[in-house]
Amino acid sequence: MNVKVLVENNSQQSFCGEHGLSLYVEYGNRAYLVDTGASGLFADNAEKMGVELDKIKAAFLSHAHFDHSGGFPRFFEENTAAKVYLQETCRQKYYYKIAGPVKKYIGIPKGILDTYSNRFEYVNGRKEIEKGICILPHSLKDFSDRAKRTHMCTVVDNRVEYDDFSHEQTIVFEEEDGLVCFNSCSHAGVDNIMDEIRTAFPDKKIKAFFGGFHMMGPSGADSAAYSREETEEVAARLMQIPDTVFYSGHCTGSIAFAWLKSVLGDRLAAMASGAEFEL
Repeated sequence: MNVKVLVENNSQQSFCGEHGLSLYVEYGNRAYLVDTGASGLFADNAEKMGVELDKIKAAFLSHAHFDHSGGFPRFFEENTAAKVYLQETCRQKYYYKIAGPVKKYIGIPKGILDTYSNRFEYVNGRKEIEKGICILPHSLKDFSDRAKRTHMCTVVDNRVEYDDFSHEQTIVFEEEDGLVCFNSCSHAGVDNIMDEIRTAFPDKKIKAFFGGFHMMGPSGADSAAYSREETEEVAARLMQIPDTVFYSGHCTGSIAFAWLKSVLGDRLAAMASGAEFEL
């Protein structure tokens, strides 16, 4: 398997970055897309990397936030056939709210789901897309503490409620020597998500996990939502899972990444626009 980072917060060489994430996956003799970042920038970087977006067989939306879905109009211009698989709850509206009545909309840019309705394939729960590729929803239920800590909410019957992250999904690719898993922001907690994957695939090794860990604070990458002790406790739990290498960035934040790295060492690698990983 080959994974190319089409867009990420950080960048390398001549590539550009933005707050978002988009990953190109070559699996067998086919190509797949996980998210599109916040804009069409992922497509510009794809061209520089020699990625032919029109050859992508299927795409996935990891969750219903703008910084992972804003580039879909550009993708649909470049690729006229591939379906995008997403959870049914992505239809809801999602917000960021710190205090008071003011909410900031952070969901899928308005109009995309309706304008391109024929391109989206909604999923309820777990689904095998094709042999070796599975969509895995959350099986653990109570993430209210994480939603509160990261100020994520939704509106249900005109009531503001903490996000239960039911719109978030992990995309699992099965190879002979283990699983390669993608969950772009890990809002439910990367350690919780790893537990979900291990429960769903009890006899399989997880050889790689790609995604942000959503540990940065409200003021951006140079802030942290969790203390060093809390962050290192998560890293220690990840260390107990044999062999997995974690490729992270985006919403992890630079401070949390450094704390995680102090525990995980070479089992943690940084993503950046233009990066390529051969697994």
